[in-house]
Amino acid sequence: MADESLPGVWGDRLDAFISAIDAVDADKPLNFCEQAWEIWECAAVSDLPPESHPAMLIVLGVQQALASVMASTYRSTADGGDPLTLTAVHASLSEELGAVRAECERWRREGLPSAAEVRARSAAAATGLHVATKRSA
Repeated sequence: MADESLPGVWGDRLDAFISAIDAVDADKPLNFCEQAWEIWECAAVSDLPPESHPAMLIVLGVQQALASVMASTYRSTADGGDPLTLTAVHASLSEELGAVRAECERWRREGLPSAAEVRARSAAAATGLHVATKRSA
């Protein structure tokens, strides 16, 4: 069934994205974040899954990871203290993306979340994205 394979396709896109961030050629942490965001946006916007499909949690999970790391990077730069290094930002994003990847693996073992769970978690993720982007503004 095509619907069941959708998380697999998005898991593959996640893996490709994780590999792609290793190739981002940025000399500043904020530039790295911006380039990573653009890469994911190109991959995600081209073919979004349905709102209630579990693959949407992958899309939103990556966006949350990017927003969180970007907000932390911006705050560290704006605070006038020690800004985060490019290495630290990359490691932080890799760790957060690893959590999204682990969720995909859990679905393979335990089964996909229901449409109701996806909708509830998507709403929570959207709120989290709003808070993260508001904090960095």
